[in-house]
Amino acid sequence: MLVVSLIGLKKCGKTATAEALIAEFVKRGLNVGSIKVMPNSTLTLDVEGKDTWRHRRAGSGFVITLSRQEMGFIAATEGIPGLKEAMRLVPQETDVLICEGLNDTDPRVVKILLARDREMLEETKRIRGISDGYVAISGIISNEEVELDLPVFNALKGDSVAALADLIIKEGSDLPPW
Repeated sequence: MLVVSLIGLKKCGKTATAEALIAEFVKRGLNVGSIKVMPNSTLTLDVEGKDTWRHRRAGSGFVITLSRQEMGFIAATEGIPGLKEAMRLVPQETDVLICEGLNDTDPRVVKILLARDREMLEETKRIRGISDGYVAISGIISNEEVELDLPVFNALKGDSVAALADLIIKEGSDLPPW
């Protein structure tokens, strides 16, 4: 499995890049999954008083919900789970896992840094504690003519997305397996 992390601050183009990469890898016939990290969200799949909530309140460590259209997994966590915890839920047949907003130190993750502009790029590195280890830059910054130390890809342009996907596959091929 190839794991790709899109790292950036708010409103820099992470979701657009995730969508474009997912579509590109699916077009290539690969099984794609995704993880969306939402550190500031209070979203919950569980609702007080509903059956799943009652199961958890009774002591169940996790609840799996099954419906005609979706399957869900609900478990209490202490803070935001990391990639290691999330990987337990990823189907084995997954070829590519796109992780939006995940800043993980595992060396098997292909990291793409996203920003709106050069200033945000430096701010993102500082806030996320990133000095190196990423292979490309994308996001809104790609709309500008900027000279950077790594290749810059625009997720809104098909040829650029294909080139980014090629780079991800190349970089991922050198990594140890999951």
